[in-house]
Amino acid sequence: MDDLTTRPMTVDDAPAVQRLLVALEAADRTEEHYSVEDVLEELANPMTGPEDWLLVERAGELVAMSRLLPRAPTGYQLLVSVDGGVHPDHRRQGIGGRLFAQLVRRAEDHVAERGSFEPVLSATAPSDQPGFAELVGASGFVPDRYEFLMRAELDAEPAEPVLPEGYTVSSWEGVDPEELRAAHNVAFVGHPGSSPWSAPMWAQWVSGSRSHRPGLSVLVRDASGAVAAYLQTNEWDAVAELTGRRETYVAKVGTLPDHRRRGLAAAMLLTALRRHREDGVATVGLDVDSQNPTGALGVYEAVGFEVRRRWTTYRRP
Repeated sequence: MDDLTTRPMTVDDAPAVQRLLVALEAADRTEEHYSVEDVLEELANPMTGPEDWLLVERAGELVAMSRLLPRAPTGYQLLVSVDGGVHPDHRRQGIGGRLFAQLVRRAEDHVAERGSFEPVLSATAPSDQPGFAELVGASGFVPDRYEFLMRAELDAEPAEPVLPEGYTVSSWEGVDPEELRAAHNVAFVGHPGSSPWSAPMWAQWVSGSRSHRPGLSVLVRDASGAVAAYLQTNEWDAVAELTGRRETYVAKVGTLPDHRRRGLAAAMLLTALRRHREDGVATVGLDVDSQNPTGALGVYEAVGFEVRRRWTTYRRP
């Protein structure tokens, strides 16, 4: 592998990285579609720098890429997800193992540069992706959690939602992002694998993201006007461009503790499904932690979602 070079990413690399991501999706069936604009948006993440993206080239051709996806610190820990892939035409040559080990070292340096935090490193992939468990296992990563990727087809009109008395429902349009971020952080206190979202992180991945769809997101308030539950929707333009079908993704569903077990989640999901269908969406996706303590999997199945695939999150102890 002496003919390989590794370097940080620049904005000029975005088209080549997008083409590589398209090849990875076709080979691994991740159902993650990127446009060049999506790549540039992620590169502009204020929580990372160009050095947190590593590109591998052979004779000037991009053959592999990887990146860090850090979260906000939680106590004395800083969680960083390690992500990437090797072009299908260049696999089984040791490139993935070499790149992954390099990115792990970069993740450790990333954490050290931000203070005396303990690095908590993770990597996620489809559970049936060949060789991934062995690749990350060589760096000490072991299976930690499992997620189900679910889909709801909108061929038929979803059932009518039933909102409990005393609650009102709206979209996210015109709502203060800080109010929503605060509600999300309260809703997920103590949730396995969760950590609070910082304001920059929320702006990068939610309120300021080009994929965020506030008009297709749902907000439930109680009689006092306080947030009781919320559902956040994303839509990537690249999906429709590549498939000819609109697909939305429910990125967040949360109910605040004082409002649980009242049917708000089911009401929000059905409201969202009906609105998405009216807007021309063909399929809605989401994922759920298999160990979710709220029984979310059953709620999703009850409103029409079906499990499509399982993903595994590996973590370095």
